[in-house]
Amino acid sequence: MRIEEIWWKRLTNPSNFAEDITYSVLDGKSAFVLYKNEIAWKDELIQNIVENIEKDSPNMKTTIDVPESHSEPNEYILRKYCGDDEERSKYWPSAENTVAKFLARNPRAVLNRSNVILDMVYSKTPEKWIDFAEEYHSYFDEYDEQHGALVLFIKDGDGHIKEYLKEKECRCEIIDYDANINDFDMLMLCMTILSEQNCSIQQKQYIAETASALAGDNVMIAGKLAEYKGSLPVNTLNIAKKIFRENNIPCDDIETRVKKSLWKAQVKILFPIIEQFRSGFISENPDRLKGCSLKAYKTSNIFELEIGQLYHLCMNNDILTKKELKFLEKVKDARNSIAHLDVVAYNDVISLMDKCTQYME
Repeated sequence: MRIEEIWWKRLTNPSNFAEDITYSVLDGKSAFVLYKNEIAWKDELIQNIVENIEKDSPNMKTTIDVPESHSEPNEYILRKYCGDDEERSKYWPSAENTVAKFLARNPRAVLNRSNVILDMVYSKTPEKWIDFAEEYHSYFDEYDEQHGALVLFIKDGDGHIKEYLKEKECRCEIIDYDANINDFDMLMLCMTILSEQNCSIQQKQYIAETASALAGDNVMIAGKLAEYKGSLPVNTLNIAKKIFRENNIPCDDIETRVKKSLWKAQVKILFPIIEQFRSGFISENPDRLKGCSLKAYKTSNIFELEIGQLYHLCMNNDILTKKELKFLEKVKDARNSIAHLDVVAYNDVISLMDKCTQYME
């Protein structure tokens, strides 16, 4: 299954978002779909919406349209969604006879038999299109005819469209991409891509967190990174350079970005495993530890010892084999590296995950 199919058809929040748009149209209501930066795989989303609308509303024609930057809604809609020249010639502009009113009361208007999805990516005046959709809908009760629906995809980077809509009593639905989709969805996309990878759940989580951290808020990049699966944490820098270059994403300090991303993944996945190992190690070795003095650590509760203190306690009291002490030292060093904003080598990450998780079972 393609990444975009996983995103829009298998993940809960993205699929619910798509359904919200679909059901708005099927209920006969226009919708304003707002987004700040980008909608991941927007073309795929729109195509899915069209297919679902046509499946449940076969008598209505569903059209995808991308108005040019200079297009004005009244002229554009009249020209494309009224009918032939003869039908358009019946329109006489006046204060009492707007284009929206003329179309809403005209049973022969193409718009009244259509669901039109408008991608406003080039429009410099989306407010005018919003006003047209709102006015068109305002006549639905007055003229009891079949009516169409408009879906406007509007980029609202600075939030001014959202503020504009707050000032209106909207008849149309307002559907906010960024209010419905979050970082967890991106992580779930990566985890779904990794679902068949032959490794532990902790390793899958680590790879998914690495891809998500590297991608920032770019879901499509996260998906592309996750597709490298087990190769990503092994060859992170080169893969990141390749993906960023192929997708024209500038990143002047890619080495720093990679290091920060790996560190974030280790904080979220490896650090808790180490802490659970510390607690589990103490719980499983009560007889070996009970005779050790804790006076130097200013506590009477051995469970309060940090991993570094636990290592020195075991070393000074000679209660572990050399192999056990060596591994405890490795755990201590990894914990200290993460705590000091450094990154643990991936081979050590895998080794620590495998052995530390034995104390979590």
